[in-house]
Amino acid sequence: MRSIGRYQRGISLLLKVYCVLIIAIGATLFYLYDSYTFGDEFTTPGAFVYPESYAPACADKLSTVADHIQHNDDNNLHFTVTTPTNYRSDYAHPLLMVWAPSGLSEGLSERFTGLTRQATEAGYVIVHTRSIPLGIKSLVALSAIPAAVIDGWCIDPALVFYTGHSDGGTVSNALSVIPESTFHPRALAPSAMGMQGEDMEAYACPSPTSVMVMHNKGDGHFPDYGREVITWWAECNQCSGQTVPSEFNACVEYTMCAEDIKTLFCEAEGNHAHWPGPEHDPIRFFSTIVDAAKKDTLPSIIR
Repeated sequence: MRSIGRYQRGISLLLKVYCVLIIAIGATLFYLYDSYTFGDEFTTPGAFVYPESYAPACADKLSTVADHIQHNDDNNLHFTVTTPTNYRSDYAHPLLMVWAPSGLSEGLSERFTGLTRQATEAGYVIVHTRSIPLGIKSLVALSAIPAAVIDGWCIDPALVFYTGHSDGGTVSNALSVIPESTFHPRALAPSAMGMQGEDMEAYACPSPTSVMVMHNKGDGHFPDYGREVITWWAECNQCSGQTVPSEFNACVEYTMCAEDIKTLFCEAEGNHAHWPGPEHDPIRFFSTIVDAAKKDTLPSIIR
């Protein structure tokens, strides 16, 4: 009987330990989720103030407002499409692709980066993808997503932009340089990417491409990878070896780049897990390019 009582007490103690562990793990996960994600005010779309005059586009498309419309394509790639709440089907919007960090769904990636409200209010159609294991085959499949979105909504194919963190940063950068990619962006802003200088040496330079490389000072997972990669981009963009402080926080800009291309390197405080978008503002970086492009294409009647 005594041995039975000791056994029962042991089981009871073990259950208590398990309960404490479960509570501790749950509290830790909640803390991480709350600390590293944005709320609904950042992940719900907003309205864009359309210009009073613009050249109508996309007469052959019957596209409508999209609020986190879910897509699952033939390659089993999952992504959501979100437009401004007052989306106009005859206006050629810029497209922002947000590639996911490893292991994150479309929704978690959106909450991690918190770009939806800012992007839609700036006139972008924004796409969040689901993470998949990376390799050449999967990268080629991912590179087809922008064209699929362009087919369904009124997008200016010359104004497609890539960003993302960690694996998402790797995808942003890789799809801009690998020859197998079926779509190359107008500009990119990769964060905490897993590509380094020696990886880049395997690729030929694309045409000059504006880039904002974001890499945190305390990134111990991929230390100095961003600094190596921006050196490659600066050479490809035919910049001088000199940098000057940029208008973007905690960034420097290479000077005398070809075709007025922007080449920025940004370092925020924080470790690998920290998304530095709020510090560096990649959407504002992209929007300077959009604004210049739209200005160049204004109808001659209003110039």
